This record gives sequence, structure tokens and C-alpha cells, in this order.
Amino acid sequence: MSRASSWLVFGLPAVICAVWTLHAGKDVNWDQLNYHYYLPFELVAGRLSQDFFAASAQSYLNPFGYLPFYFMVAAGWHSVLVSIVLAAAHSSSIALLYLIAYRLFADLPPRDRMAFSSLAAALGAASGVFWMTVGASFLDPLLVPLMLGGLLLLLGDRHIMLAGALFGAAAALKYSNVFFAFAALPLAAALSWRAGLAYIAGGLAAIALLAGPWLLALQHEFGNPVFPLMNAWFRSPDALPVNLVGERFGVSGPLALLAFPFRMATLDAGVYSENFAPDLRFVALLIAAAWLAIRRGALQRDDWRVLVFFAAALALWLATSANARYGLVVLLLAGLCLARIVERLLPTRAARVLLGVLLVVQLGITFVASPPRWFLAETWSRHWFPYAVPERALREPALYLTVEILPMAVIAPFLHPASSLVNFRGQHSLPADSPKLVKLLEGHRGHVRVLGRELQVQIYDSRLRRLGYRVDPADCFAIAWRPDDDDAVSRAANWFAGNPKSAEPLSLASCALLPAPRDPADLDRERKASAIFDRVERECPRLFRGQTAVTEAFGSGWSRHYNGLDARLELSGDRLSFNRYRADVQIDLGSPSAPAVCR
Repeated sequence: MSRASSWLVFGLPAVICAVWTLHAGKDVNWDQLNYHYYLPFELVAGRLSQDFFAASAQSYLNPFGYLPFYFMVAAGWHSVLVSIVLAAAHSSSIALLYLIAYRLFADLPPRDRMAFSSLAAALGAASGVFWMTVGASFLDPLLVPLMLGGLLLLLGDRHIMLAGALFGAAAALKYSNVFFAFAALPLAAALSWRAGLAYIAGGLAAIALLAGPWLLALQHEFGNPVFPLMNAWFRSPDALPVNLVGERFGVSGPLALLAFPFRMATLDAGVYSENFAPDLRFVALLIAAAWLAIRRGALQRDDWRVLVFFAAALALWLATSANARYGLVVLLLAGLCLARIVERLLPTRAARVLLGVLLVVQLGITFVASPPRWFLAETWSRHWFPYAVPERALREPALYLTVEILPMAVIAPFLHPASSLVNFRGQHSLPADSPKLVKLLEGHRGHVRVLGRELQVQIYDSRLRRLGYRVDPADCFAIAWRPDDDDAVSRAANWFAGNPKSAEPLSLASCALLPAPRDPADLDRERKASAIFDRVERECPRLFRGQTAVTEAFGSGWSRHYNGLDARLELSGDRLSFNRYRADVQIDLGSPSAPAVCR
């Protein structure tokens, strides 16, 4: 491939992605407000012992991959420039898809080779999940190019150690990618045992370099290198002794597996993605693969190697999470594999027409049904996070407790450097007697505040009563979200984007907390509810999958929230129930005084 062609292969996707990210608006996704900005700040500012679950369980993910976003934003780069830089990096996935396809279609005449390679790259990128993350702070689109680059190297039978290092880097920076590193191992091992060892050595070296320091820091601080994960094994006193699970998009049983590609084509946000992202390509791929098997179509060596990696990656993704963003490399390769199989099955002209029609239809439903951003899009502004922090928050250190599902840990860098953050009640609520929490409360005695987006005194008092505090409405201040979007760049970008505006509240309020000694009778009722919940968890192991949680007040009753199961165990009066709230399924477990009726 000529130098000019290489510039076109990488330059054109970069331009397309840059234009798209400007149109989509400034990404302010849920995870960004929670941990994308907080994690690298936690690392740079050395706050591992200063905060505690500030961004819930995500507080302890590897922060190194989020450093580029953090450094650009913290340095005051214009939000438009930050997003364009990210979009350019994300666009390299499209270029690498083209290069992989260009290798697969090497048996075709030059013009057909370029045409099918372009179709394959376009079909690969025709995923709503991909476009929702382009120019955003998500780590997934930043790491997929590493894995695609590793796959390209493996196809070339050279630089095997470097290929292992690329897959290892992707796994180190986001642990769910370790499964894709395993999926690529057979490609290296098939070359020779030396190649297999070189791949493993490269992967382990990258993991040691990019994840090792953080794993050691967690081990030193909590006694668990992957805290709070796998805590049933490591038994850190700072988290519940459970191995956290995530079953939101789980696929169970052969019928569910067979139906999965057909369900992906529907307007159902609960199949594999949190957003609407209908995908026709997997149904088409399933049909094409079955047709290929029947006809025994001729595939080349590299075709088989890509298909083996794709099949292994797909199987591991479905078995472990089936979460769209976690499987972004699978979503991108699906279009490429489909293009190659169709080209093998049909005459050249018919294959091009069929792939072109499918591309148009898939892009059509993607841009009609899928939102441009992952839930939240804001107006372009000079600063990515235009918070107007009052002088008091800058001057006075405090312990800030959050009691909402979204902790808004993004605010941590804007507060007094000696302040601490704790998400006491949220995705993973904390026990009131947690040693680290008790130590922070003691260290900030008289300077404890609550922080949240929708501060409602009665609700907050209910959530804080386990801790022995209540809100002081007479001592509050606001941290306002004030977009500084009056400069020429922001105005031009917002005109092009249609001036998107999030409906989510982004401003915060904080109130002081006063001691509120707990009623001993209320504490006794909680203990009794906890004993009932413990018994039900033991009696219904299939239902709870080894999970446990903190007992909390729930209306006039009690509950435990299992975030990984998207479920809540509820005790109200003389009835026990297991509420799968996302599926809108309520399972009656019977009376609290009798053995649980498990289903």
C-alpha cells in the first residue's frame, strides 16, 4: 500500500469521526460523571486512602487508560478540541478494519479488492454502539484499535510478541478485554510453540507495566489487588465478602443463544446495550455462515484465522457479559466477517450489491433509532466541566457523603484538596461500621456534608439514618453547572450540533450534616430484617448467586439491593419478595417467619 493510500486510509475515517463528534454534541455520559474523570484524578492526586468508594465500586478500576482524557480536560483544552482528538484516536478502528479486510481480499483484482475492503470496513463500523462512543470518554473505543492492530500483526505472522503486548495492554487497561487476549492466543500458538510463548510474554509484560502498579497499590491499601472484586477470596475488611457479578445482559440456554442475533435486530434496549442499537448484521452473519457451511465455500488461511478469533471472542463475550461496549471489538469484526463470507458465496457484482444494500439499511436504522450519545449530550463549551464552585467549597475541607446511585465523583477535583468523598448509599451501599468509613467520619468530625443533584431533605435523612446523621437545611450551598459557551468555537460547534441540551440535572447542592443518634428500636428492627435476609440468601442460592448486600430502610420496610443482579430483596410487613426491577418481575418468597419459597 502506498504512502498516499495510508494517509487516506487513516485520514478519511478521522475526518468523518471528527465531523460526527461535533454533530453529536459534547459527551457527558453517566460513567464520565461518575468515574472517567475521577479515576485519573484519584491516581494523580494520590487519593486512594483519602476517599472511599467515591465513585462506588468503579473507584478502583485501573485509572491509566483515562489519563489522556483527564490531562486534556485538566489542562483547559477546549471541549471541541478534546473530543476531536479522541474521535481521531477512535477512528483508527475503521482504518484497521480496512487493513485487515485488504489482507483477506488479497485474491481479488485491485479494484475489487479496494471496493470489498471499503465495504467490509464500513459494515464493521455500522454499529450504533460504536458511533455513540466516538469522541466520548469511554475507554472501549480507545482500546479496540490495540486489539485490531494485534490481530493484524498475527495475520502477518510477525511481531508476535508485539501483538501479545497490544492485547495485553487492552486487557490491563480494561480487565474484560482479557477474554479477547485469550481468543487470539490460538492464532499465535498455531504458528509454533515459540510464537505462542512470545505472544504470552508480550501480553504479560504489558499487563505488568500497565496494571501491575495499580494492582500493588490496591493490595497495599485494601489487601485485595482487584478490590472490591473477588472479595469472597481476598476477604478485605473494607468490602462485603462476595465476588461481584453482572447479569444484566446474560445469555443463558441454547434457545436464548439462538435467539440472541434476532433480538439484536429489534428495538429492545435490554438485549445487549443500555441504549437502542438495533443490529441486523448478526442475523445476516448467522445466515451467511450457515449457507457457507452447507455449500462448503472456499476460505483462505487468513479467513479461517479471523473467523476463529471472531468466533472465540464472540463466545467468550456472550459467556461473560454480552454487554455491547465490552464487546465492541466483536461488533466491529462482525461486519468484516460478513463481507468476506458473502464475497465467497456470491458472484462479485451480486455480493457488492447485497453488501451495499445491507450497509445502507443498517446505517439507516442506526442513525434513526440510536441516540448520538450515550444518554447525555451537552452544549459545546470552553471547559468540559464548567462548574462554578463557591468560595466556601474551595476554602473549607469536608467529608462529602453521596447517597444517590450516581455519586457525581466528577466534582472531586473542584473541591478543597483535603476534602474526602464517600458514596455511602448507591450502587453498592456501605455498612455503617466499615472501618475506613468510621475513620473518615472521625477525622472530619464537625465537617461532614451531603452532596447530590436532587437534594431532598426527607429522602436524604432516611438514607443517612443508618449513619446517625441528618441534613441541616440552614447550612447549604450550590455548585452550579454554567456552560461557558459564548466563544466563537463553541458557538460554531453548537450551531452545527443543533445546540443539544441534556435533560439531566448537572448542578449539585451540598448541605451540612448534624448528628442524629439512632433509635435503638429502629436498630433492633434492622438487625432482625438482616437475619431474615441472611437466611433467605442461604436458602435460595440459585436466586442470589452468592451475592449479599447491606440492609437498608425501604419505605416502611427493609431491603437489600443487588446491583449485579438488577434486583432488590424486599421485606414489607409480613411478605418477602425478590424484585427484578429491570425485568419488571416480582417473585413472592413467602412469609419472613417461614422457609423461603425459592423459584
